[in-house]
Amino acid sequence: MKKASVLVVVSYALVYLVWGSTYFFIKEAVETIPPTVIVALRFLIGSIILAVIARARGGLRSIPKPKEIAGSALIGVLLLLLGNGLITLAEQTIPSWTASVVIACMPIYVAFFNFFLYRTRVSPIRLIGAITGVLGVTLVLLNGGSAGEALGPALLLAIVGALAWGLGTSMAKSLPKPPDVLVSTSIQMLVAGIVALILGVMSGVNVMESLAEASPWSLFSLAYLALLGSLTLVAYNHLLVVEPSFRVSSYSLVNPLIAVVLGLAAGEKTSPYFAVGTPLVLAGLVAILYGDAIMGKLKGRR
Repeated sequence: MKKASVLVVVSYALVYLVWGSTYFFIKEAVETIPPTVIVALRFLIGSIILAVIARARGGLRSIPKPKEIAGSALIGVLLLLLGNGLITLAEQTIPSWTASVVIACMPIYVAFFNFFLYRTRVSPIRLIGAITGVLGVTLVLLNGGSAGEALGPALLLAIVGALAWGLGTSMAKSLPKPPDVLVSTSIQMLVAGIVALILGVMSGVNVMESLAEASPWSLFSLAYLALLGSLTLVAYNHLLVVEPSFRVSSYSLVNPLIAVVLGLAAGEKTSPYFAVGTPLVLAGLVAILYGDAIMGKLKGRR
């Protein structure tokens, strides 16, 4: 197998597996650490690590062009500050598996933004898959009460965060950014971390006091997010360069399963319609990602 192919496989493995566990560790971190502190430190630490690695590899021999910095900064705001930041904020009150199911519809969000921005056509089978996925998510998120109770403020924050991530994923291919993925990702994390830190300070959060009062497990969770999360974000940005954004979003097929297993192990409760809604979500995503190929093979057998 070629080196480039191996790198793609490893990148998908990281995005599938590590990101599936981050929902759980975000939930554990926000138990005793403010969300703005988590987002700020997670990405600032990650930015420094990636910048050092990029420098050692020769990726920072010259300063990126202003338009490349601006493009990476916008991606960072959409993916990390809004996407990840709002999910982190939402997980103060919603289970980690709920956040993962919201993100599970990422191919739907990306398909929508691809059509809206680039007029990328969606086949009938993919449209059916999108409708099926939305129906499944609706069932999963219902808590047995009214729709108003299910769609609380925290869940709406998670949905907005997911939409921001989908928009960033869709725009990433067309925005200018440094050719070195480490440099590009480092800029994204630096911008998101700085803005989150400013927002936290403005809201009255004392970073040092927050860390001093945090539990050891929350601190471990923050370290996990900063280190492995940073490595996985590099893998994600690499895939956005070499793979179709729609295919890259397939990570959301695996992430919810890992998040649900970890969440249930930690004592989280599922919704009354989880067993019905989850298969619909997965069926919808399979139709979105592989429906055209499946239909093509079926037609070829006739």
